[in-house]
Amino acid sequence: METELILSVGGLPPLSARGCKQDLIPVPQGNLRRTINGELVMVGGQDLKYKSTVKCNDKTSLATDGLFPGCEVLVGCIQRLWHKVKENQDNAPITLERYPVKGSVVAIDENQNEIPVREIEGRRIQLKDRSRAYYISYRPWLNMRAITYSLNTDEWGVKGGWSLEMEEI
Repeated sequence: METELILSVGGLPPLSARGCKQDLIPVPQGNLRRTINGELVMVGGQDLKYKSTVKCNDKTSLATDGLFPGCEVLVGCIQRLWHKVKENQDNAPITLERYPVKGSVVAIDENQNEIPVREIEGRRIQLKDRSRAYYISYRPWLNMRAITYSLNTDEWGVKGGWSLEMEEI
């Protein structure tokens, strides 16, 4: 396998996606303003949306069929998100911020011991042990729109590369 990245549009031909790098950047949903007393407050929405840039240098570039600025792209990210969970004796399920890519969910305690995942249903995670604090890590699915992409080729060096910028819908 060359990469864990999943794109619903275009594709990743062989030798196009080894060593990809992904940035996830929160997109402001409002503006920071100062009150009459000088306190900094957020004016606007509180929803968290991401902007993503994926860059890769390999032997060739990604397939661009169907990929254009403004098109919808479902992305199985390579960047992991972390979710901190406090201890809870009632063993209630945890709801993640985003849907996880299948097989990407890992739970560990503060000593890096893995905690078995009992059940995953959508964004809800049920663990076998909630008697201590722990972290859940997962690769999220993000529904995004392509903003722009670029392709590059080094003819004599037999190298290619590409970058793709997207924003969450």
